[in-house]
Amino acid sequence: MTPPVADSTTVPETEPRARRPPLLLLLFFAVGLLFTAIGIVECGFIGYDWASGGALSGLRAPDLGRGVRSWTMHHAMRPGYSDSAARLNSFGLRSPEVAVPKPAGTPRILVLGDSFTFGFRAAEEDVFVRRLENRLRAQGLPALEVVNAGVVSYCPLLEYLQYKHQLHVLQPDLVILNFDMSDVQDHLEYSRDGVWSDAGVPLYVTEPSLGKGATAWPQLLSFQWVARKFNAATRRYQSAAEKSPFARDLDRYLWTFDGNDGWEKEAASTMAPIAELSKLLQHDHIPLIVATYPQPWQVAANATPYEPIRTQYGVGMNKVHLNDRPFKLLERFTAEHGIPFMNAAPVFRADADPASLFLQTDFHFSPRGNDLYAQLLAARVTAMGFGSASFPGGAPLPGAGSATGREPLRP
Repeated sequence: MTPPVADSTTVPETEPRARRPPLLLLLFFAVGLLFTAIGIVECGFIGYDWASGGALSGLRAPDLGRGVRSWTMHHAMRPGYSDSAARLNSFGLRSPEVAVPKPAGTPRILVLGDSFTFGFRAAEEDVFVRRLENRLRAQGLPALEVVNAGVVSYCPLLEYLQYKHQLHVLQPDLVILNFDMSDVQDHLEYSRDGVWSDAGVPLYVTEPSLGKGATAWPQLLSFQWVARKFNAATRRYQSAAEKSPFARDLDRYLWTFDGNDGWEKEAASTMAPIAELSKLLQHDHIPLIVATYPQPWQVAANATPYEPIRTQYGVGMNKVHLNDRPFKLLERFTAEHGIPFMNAAPVFRADADPASLFLQTDFHFSPRGNDLYAQLLAARVTAMGFGSASFPGGAPLPGAGSATGREPLRP
């Protein structure tokens, strides 16, 4: 039998084609992969947070630590907060409790300033405010109270608002404002969120995050870390675009460095709230002293010889900046407004061991630096006749002894 001949028109059978997954399934897979990756990254952040004792999660509740946000003065310190470094009173100040109204027979000095005044990295008994109190008590004012109102990263703008909105109820007999070399950058930053009256008087400064509404984004540690990095980069870009050095640590003390002339406009803007504070105090016949002190690198090349700190702020190792431009600008401003002024820089520089006036690994005062600054303040306050009949007000302060009865030194 003859086998059948194949028909040339017959199409041979082929294997069935593989069917592609539906697009929706691919989308679900991609989303699942993304969430898995986020979960793995978040687990890493959680592990780091646990190992660091809550370094990241603590930022979720910014008002539960020592510092709190403020609608009127950008930030403050939490009343009653206590940790190993400091204990705060009901006003959120690093001072013993302060009675309101002021008890009869209690002379009171209010000291404004930033972290130097607060006493960063200093034991309570070493902070210059406490040492000032001890010195003046020993000189004939046994009932004297010296209230430490220093807050980290404050400047005259916030110090004016602090007194206006909160501390005026303390009824001080004298106010001392300590001007720090970082105040210029702080003012440039905080004034961006400030509100002024038509007459140019500061009204309030609101911490920006208080104005942000609720968000649908999950509050993951990793997301919040990315957001902080993005915000920091944005601030640096804005600082560069506006030519306003308010963001970078490298620019924090730029106006104090040798060879950086100018800065009169920025300095005048920073000092302007001091004049407003003086007017506010004059209404109640309260004198004001403006005092200032140098940074380590304005005193000696080997002061605070800690490379990370000097690199962070662009100072450089084994360098000293001895120009007096910042101090002269402040002296000229206070003279124009009739405000008594004290500059501690010459005495610090003339010290037999100026490097010992500052901490080795931090730019704040050492115990010896705190004591020297307290000594200078005590001499300035005593020279004004604080507690005597010659002091502004025309009568001896309550609790004043004869040791302070000296003629006042005019500004």
